[in-house]
Amino acid sequence: MTEIEVHSHARRQLIVITAEVQRAVRESGVDRGLCHVYVPHTTAAVVINENADPDVPRDLLAAYETLVPNISFAHAEGNSDAHFLSTVLGCSVTVPVEAGRARLGTWQGIFFVELDGPRTRRVCVTVAP
Repeated sequence: MTEIEVHSHARRQLIVITAEVQRAVRESGVDRGLCHVYVPHTTAAVVINENADPDVPRDLLAAYETLVPNISFAHAEGNSDAHFLSTVLGCSVTVPVEAGRARLGTWQGIFFVELDGPRTRRVCVTVAP
């Protein structure tokens, strides 16, 4: 397993981690298998989406805010919206590995989704044949 450290600078932020994941796949030496990307945090997520147009991450963040605004919830820490979005978006993705690379679509990227930042977070990448 490889750990990637991610530093967010806003409360909600999408951070591209595709290159770091591809590096972990390459360094694993696995030619064909699966790459599992996991976020061990209850107020963060990981998603795969378009990484060609910078408007897409901005639009996703706007949609997340519309879906679950930071309103007054019972949880005293004031971040229940982040917990909910983490549950909806998910804490992991799995990508096939072919020819020693994570096989993403032409426009796809892997994003760490910060929902309660700014913080320093960890992302775990496991590659298996």
